[in-house]
Amino acid sequence: MATFDKLTHQEQRILSMVAQGFRNAKIATELVISTRTVETHLYHIFDKLGVSTRTQAAIYALQTDVIQNTEISRASRESNNQLNYS
Repeated sequence: MATFDKLTHQEQRILSMVAQGFRNAKIATELVISTRTVETHLYHIFDKLGVSTRTQAAIYALQTDVIQNTEISRASRESNNQLNYS
């Protein structure tokens, strides 16, 4: 598999969200983009990582600590915490 550094910043954010279990619609909402744009980014992510499924991409992300390397993880956790306390 290719390295995480080959992904654009937006692709890194999306991969992190995929690894956290976000669906395309939720990713689109969080990043204020269309679901079609998310799908396009996922296509590029799969191609760059040499994987063919969302599960393989998520496994790659978890094995390489992608979640620790992206700011979206922290922002998502903060957002979820605010929702839990509201």
